[in-house]
Amino acid sequence: MRWSRSRLSTRVAYGTAASAGPDIVPRGTGLLPSFAFRHGQRTIILMKIVVLTQNFPPEVGATAARLHKMTKSLAGKGHSVTVITAMPNYPTGRTFEGYRGKIRTQDDIDGVRVVRTWIFPSNSSKFLPRFLSYASFTLSSLLMGIWGIGRQDIVLFDTPPLPLVPTGLAIGRLTGAWVIMNVSDIWPEMALQLGHPMGRASLWVLKRLESFGYRRADIVTTTNGAAKERINERFPQVRTAVIGNGADLRVFDPALRSQEIRDSLGADQGDFLVGYFGLHGLFQGLHVVVEAAERLRDRRTIKFVMVGDGPCKADIVALAEGKGLDNIRFADLVDQGRIPSYVASCDVALVPLAAEFPGTIPSKVYETLASGVPLVISSGCEGAKLVEEGKAGWTFPPGDSDALADVLAELDTDREVVSQMSSNCRALANQFDYDRIAVETEAILQAVSDGASIPEFGR
Repeated sequence: MRWSRSRLSTRVAYGTAASAGPDIVPRGTGLLPSFAFRHGQRTIILMKIVVLTQNFPPEVGATAARLHKMTKSLAGKGHSVTVITAMPNYPTGRTFEGYRGKIRTQDDIDGVRVVRTWIFPSNSSKFLPRFLSYASFTLSSLLMGIWGIGRQDIVLFDTPPLPLVPTGLAIGRLTGAWVIMNVSDIWPEMALQLGHPMGRASLWVLKRLESFGYRRADIVTTTNGAAKERINERFPQVRTAVIGNGADLRVFDPALRSQEIRDSLGADQGDFLVGYFGLHGLFQGLHVVVEAAERLRDRRTIKFVMVGDGPCKADIVALAEGKGLDNIRFADLVDQGRIPSYVASCDVALVPLAAEFPGTIPSKVYETLASGVPLVISSGCEGAKLVEEGKAGWTFPPGDSDALADVLAELDTDREVVSQMSSNCRALANQFDYDRIAVETEAILQAVSDGASIPEFGR
């Protein structure tokens, strides 16, 4: 049975009209630890929010970047935001310098209180080390993460990994909060689509965790409408909403294109630079990039660069070295502040996927669009539909290196088409400006906190 606010004891507000000044107005229900203030004709409710996630800066990657944008924005609007996360180790699988040997730390990132608890770090694809990694954070975040955080309005926990489901629900109940299960990727569905080897017992556990989370959370959120529909097809009784993703158009900008960066990557002014930025993992199917580079090795104007890290990087590098390719370069993780310049300095950017993943929009799509760089993306995902409809790039079948090579050869020949697509990218990115997404996110969280109907925002 899902718990509700009616089962909670009365809470103490952390701001009152008497103590906080004439613009502060008390909440009508007396149940929430929040307070409100009037801004013109609008009453703004300040909330206490906890976000539970295994990944957060200084880690890089889609989840860390997305949740950092969200929490920074909410804190900037005056909300009290606490992130409970693991000691940073992603994607290398090694605890970062400065955090080793610690079981709990607390610091502040852009006005967000960040509580980190111990994790057994691993980036292995093998079951046992991966299980130990998930289980260690699941337990440590519950036992040590909630010390001193008190009553809350919202607890949002991010999945995958699905082992966080019971922890997120428990923290929600212990803090008396509304619970949001945020689904970044639909698991275990994505693993099955990939054909990832999974034992019968593991699959049974993951499916039960998924169902348990959907049914027990007060609301389930996704990053796009297609993913929301896929969940509702299987769980029609589950309350769902979309907390969208996007890019900061002030950070990712076509004007950051730099010949100096291109030179450092071995690309002259007349070369056609093809970039990949992100995780080198199983779901990206990056062997297709190396195989396309092999087929295009005689087209000396086409240069490839792959930036990032992950469990498959060593294999991908070894594959390229084994083929003796000199038209592809690999770079380790670049400082996050320099990524926008690297992306903008490419002529096209790759978003390969190992299989068709309906309902998925990789977060790098938004940042690449904002950089004015056309995409070459695997078909069969929601991101490919977005790119095709916005005339912002090209698609190719997942795993088809010949098709990818053909697309890149054609684009190298017809640079005018690439230039036109570049203009379309920035126009499409305006629909996903994170300033707009931030306003929508705040409105959704306030509606959940008030037990009100959830606003819907079209794209």
